[in-house]
This record gives sequence, structure tokens and C-alpha cells, in this order.
Amino acid sequence: MKTVKTGDRNTVKNDPRRVSGEAYKGYEFIPAAAVTLMLIILSILTLALKDREYSENENRNLSQMPVISLSSLADGKFMENMEKYLSDQFVFRDALVSTRTDIDVFLGKREINGVYIGKKHYLFEKPSEYDENRVKKTTDTMNRISAQYGDIRNYFALAPNSSEILSGYMPSNAPSQNQLEQTGKVYSELNGFTCIDLFTPLKNAEDPEVLYYKTDHHWTSAAVDIAYKKIAADMGLDPEAYRYENLAVTNSFQGTLASSSGIFSAKDTISVPTCPQDIMYRVTYVDEGKTCNTVYDQTKLLEKSKYDVFFGGNFSQIIIETNSPSDRVLMVVKDSYANSLIPLLIPHFKTIVVVDPRYYNDNVQGIIEREEVTDILWLYNVNTFLNDTSISGKFN
Repeated sequence: MKTVKTGDRNTVKNDPRRVSGEAYKGYEFIPAAAVTLMLIILSILTLALKDREYSENENRNLSQMPVISLSSLADGKFMENMEKYLSDQFVFRDALVSTRTDIDVFLGKREINGVYIGKKHYLFEKPSEYDENRVKKTTDTMNRISAQYGDIRNYFALAPNSSEILSGYMPSNAPSQNQLEQTGKVYSELNGFTCIDLFTPLKNAEDPEVLYYKTDHHWTSAAVDIAYKKIAADMGLDPEAYRYENLAVTNSFQGTLASSSGIFSAKDTISVPTCPQDIMYRVTYVDEGKTCNTVYDQTKLLEKSKYDVFFGGNFSQIIIETNSPSDRVLMVVKDSYANSLIPLLIPHFKTIVVVDPRYYNDNVQGIIEREEVTDILWLYNVNTFLNDTSISGKFN
């Protein structure tokens, strides 16, 4: 067997058992070139394909091609907006966002974009903190209305959020707020109101898992049934006077919390209550100048925001005129939680005026006097009410 001498440079160079790194020097550019080529191709596809205006998965409008100008170039706004545009319109954005979310969850992350990932596929929005000044501005306004219209019956119902009723399903490290305590503080600030306790019946529900959507921040028809019976009783109405059934209209609902977090591991069912056959009503969307004979918009079931099947979403002012034998006129001052409960109140009132202060841009007192309101129901969920600044600006 021939011995290879260490000092024999030619023998070492030609030894097939030794491969020099120099042999690959000419190929080092290949991985970088491949990545660069892929990015170029993806960028061309992104610019060539038609821009999307809206992302159903993220439930938001997407950035559009920015307009170039000397000022936007000078202050850097153009490049900033172009970066947002390319990010939003990137050809495989939805798949990449979903993959990134799956990796985060796999690695144990339990909070994504302000959404907490709980047990049994429940998603939770971050509970609101109690801001003394903000709440006082709102309750002072409500007290002023109560004093100004002393003959009007005022009712206030704060609905707890899923983070309170299903607190045992929240991640162990998620921040918590005692919404029962928060609600008690709000109620204590009010004068001349019948404050309705929704916590006790919801906390005592036989099956709390059915009270809230897994993918959305709203309550379900099961929670609405419980809340309606308590609200009706406290308002002097008979909740058993009219029979209704809840009909499932979709089982593929994935709501705002799924969109915000990018987690689509669950689907929810939306049910709507039937109205008694002997009750007729007409719905008028005041600012839109539209009239119809139903509080449901079935076209929304074909869209991402399927909860908007109730009234078609949130509007500044809606008037519901009924053939109910009642002579009472109800005003509902509300957030979106009320949308799924209002249909159950229709048989009990001659007229229901629905006002959402977040979208109404006039003085609400004018409606109270014009419609000869006899009752006001203020209906909010805790998180929205604690962050609300619209009530104090619309009741002067």
C-alpha cells in the first residue's frame, strides 16, 4: 500500500479523500441569488395582481398604492406608506400571517394583537380598566338626562364580557379585571335609574360555555335569552307573554377576535329569534332613508361580519314602529351587544327608537321629545362602556 507523504503537495491536492473548500467558492452565490430571484418574482406578482381593498381574515381595509408627491418624498411619508402597501398587498400575505400565528401558538404564546388564547378554542379580548374621570363624565351626563326628564323611566344594564363569565378559560398569565366590582362602581354613580343585574343570572347559567362566541367578543342567543328575561322583568314587562324560537342561520361564523389574532381554529353558530306572528313592524334607518319590514339582514351571512345579520350592523338611529297594543315608547341607547336583544323587545312597545351615540352626530334630546319617549334602556357591555366617550358628547 502506497504511503502518501504529508509534504507532497500534489498528492494531497489530488487525493480523492480530501475535498477542499475552494471547490465550492464558485457556487457560494447560488443561495443568495435564489432568494433574491424569489423576492423579485413575488414583488412582481404583488405589483401585477389586482390590489385587494379588504381582508376578510383580518377584518380590516388594506393599504392602497400611495400617491407620490414632492412633499411625501421630502418628509418620508411616501416610503412609509409604500412599505405598508407592499406589506398589505403581498401576494401570499394571508398564508404567511396564518403560518406565523400557528408557530407562535405552538411555541406557547397566549396573547396575539391584544387577543388572549384560552382553553377549548375560546378567544378573549383584553378586559378594560376602570377610568374614574371617563366614567364620571358619562354617568354625570346620564344623571342629567334622568333629572331633566323626570317622568321617563330609565333603566341601565351592563353586560359582563366573556373574560368575566368564562374566567376559568382564560390563560393563567392574562390580566384580569373584576367586572362585577366595576359594574357596582358604575351603578353607584347613577341617580334615578333602575340598574339591572345581568351578572347573577349569567354566572348561574347551567352551561356557561354557550353564552359567548369562541371567535368573537359578542354574546350568543343563549346569553341574550337570559338577559332579556331579566331586563323584561325589571322593566315591568312579561317575558313569557310572547313565544319565540331561536333559529340557527349560520354555523361558520368567525368573528372579530379570530380576525385580530389570526386564529381560525373554531367556528361559531349564530341564531336569531323569531318574532310572534301576530306582531307586525316597520324598521326605518333614519340617516340612510331606508325602510324595511325586518330587523335582519340576511346578506350579511355571506360576508365576514356575520354578526351584522342583526340590523345589518351599527347605525346612528333606527326607528321600529309596531302594531303592539302597548302605548310605551322605548329609546335604546346602546352598543352592538344590544343588536341581538332588541328584536325580543319589539312586541312590548309601540315604538322603539335605537340610538348609537358612537355614530349619532346630533343632540339626542330632540329625539326624546319628538318621539315622546316613555322609557330609556341604556344597554352596553362592560368593556365598551368603560372606554366610551360618546355619551357625554351627544346629550347636552
